[in-house]
Amino acid sequence: MKRLWYRGWHWLCAGIWFERISRLDAGRLSGVGPVLYIGLHRNGAVDGLVYRHVLPHCTFLISTQLRRNPLGRLFFDGIGIARTSDEGDQNRNVIALRECHDLLAAGGALFVFPEGTSSLGPRHLPFKSGAARIVLDHLATGRPLRIVPLGIHYERAWAFRSRVEVVVGEPVPTDLEPALGRFGRLREMKERMTCALEAVGVNFDSSAEQETAEFLSHAAVIGTSRSYFNTLKSFESAIPSGALARWRELEPEFARDGVWRHQGVPLFPAHSHSVTPYILTLAALGPLVLAGLIANLPPLAAAWLAGRKLADGPNVIALWRILVGVPVAVIWFVGMTAAIAMGIGSAAAGGYVVLTLLALKGFHPTGQLAVTVGNGILHGASGGKFRTFLQSLRLESSRE
Repeated sequence: MKRLWYRGWHWLCAGIWFERISRLDAGRLSGVGPVLYIGLHRNGAVDGLVYRHVLPHCTFLISTQLRRNPLGRLFFDGIGIARTSDEGDQNRNVIALRECHDLLAAGGALFVFPEGTSSLGPRHLPFKSGAARIVLDHLATGRPLRIVPLGIHYERAWAFRSRVEVVVGEPVPTDLEPALGRFGRLREMKERMTCALEAVGVNFDSSAEQETAEFLSHAAVIGTSRSYFNTLKSFESAIPSGALARWRELEPEFARDGVWRHQGVPLFPAHSHSVTPYILTLAALGPLVLAGLIANLPPLAAAWLAGRKLADGPNVIALWRILVGVPVAVIWFVGMTAAIAMGIGSAAAGGYVVLTLLALKGFHPTGQLAVTVGNGILHGASGGKFRTFLQSLRLESSRE
């Protein structure tokens, strides 16, 4: 029952917070154990919610810090281990590692973050040796083990109803030469795991280069079926020079004119003089979404304040918004539904439920529509320039 609770709760949190969670190369996920999943760590403990969405039956190796208080215990479950930077009894780590070994020996699935902590920076953090040690100890028993790397990529890591992609990499080979010795095998396995994780991640030389690549990738995939990760990965070796030059010409002009953006990207109608369909769609959808948001304003305000007041870095903004916003939203939703049903009637309560779900599903597309309409009306002349830029960007990125 405990495991079912966390699966359901994490599914609810991910469903509320994210507009879409996509899996790339999901066929590489193994349904048969024992299997060790190793994942890149980007957006704090929120990564765990997303990975759990993809791997509902997996047991996570987590920091004991996450379960130090009732709020953390409400959200997080797994095998707790005290990192060197954590407060807590690190002697218990021996017991935690034994639990990991027992889980794999029983044919289970274990998830480990080799970086140990998260960062939204331009490169992955240094990988620790713990996951490689777990692998070697398991292989020493003569049992097989499948090692699957996963990457995680957010279009806008801290934004409500943004999109995220989970990338499943090629399994890591586990055949090792006995002549290498314990240290040599450890170094070889860690190197293999590093290469596998870098294949499902992206690394840039600087934060400025990362920011540029993320913007161009987000712009390139909007309104298409293209993968955000695949586009971003193609920019790892070289950002399209022609498209970048065009954007650098446009950016000061757009900033000066106050061109609207959605999740950092300017949006315009697909064709010149075609703003009318967008206006009509926004007029039909917008009031319903706005009404649903107003009806649930307290949890939205609580989540916004939590991210603003409690987060000490970009990689934990979404975490604090979820930790505070989701429980408040559930309490508010249940209370409002019951109050409306008792005070007005079940039909009105049903209307509130439908309005809330519509606001949740329509938040992202309505935001895009609003920005598109605003720019179409106020900055129509800039639309042609941006469409030309997008054309060249998509052409160059497809060649990459």
